[in-house]
Amino acid sequence: MALIAAFAGLAWAGIVGLIFLLNVGDYAEFWFPARVITYALLLIAPTLTFMPMGRALGIPLYGYWSVVSWAAFGFVFAFLTPDPTRSRDENWGLLILLLICLFAVVVSLFLPIFYAVGTTIFANASRPARYDLRRAMREAVMLGFYFLLVAFMQLLGNLAWLQALLLLLIVVTIELLILSRGRTR
Repeated sequence: MALIAAFAGLAWAGIVGLIFLLNVGDYAEFWFPARVITYALLLIAPTLTFMPMGRALGIPLYGYWSVVSWAAFGFVFAFLTPDPTRSRDENWGLLILLLICLFAVVVSLFLPIFYAVGTTIFANASRPARYDLRRAMREAVMLGFYFLLVAFMQLLGNLAWLQALLLLLIVVTIELLILSRGRTR
């Protein structure tokens, strides 16, 4: 397991180096060697990171979801960057695609966290584990929508910190209301 973690760390470091230091997105040729290495690392790093995590936690299809979401986010972030010489309206499609990928990444990040915390908190409760997975997925998706809304409001130039705080309060209130209702069956 430590060897997989070491290779995953090297793959993530390679991605960061290629995207931020070499700026591989500036090369226009699709088959440029640094781009091909980046494509491979965008698949290898999430595979080495999230597939073992999904198996260890017993979350079905989590590894595949994470690999696809992180690879898509990395590809969009590195290679489909909006043109700064064009206006926001002309770059709208790329920005929406980046926000969708950001949503998928946030869900894949917080699902195992919420699942682990939920199984620890509800370990002695009578709720089955499958219900706990649905709860964790719901919380991760709600947090993903929160980040999506905040990023979208920032993109439009309408974000104030009070609005972001109120949106977070709304998300937490909705989750508490859902958790407080009893199981009727």
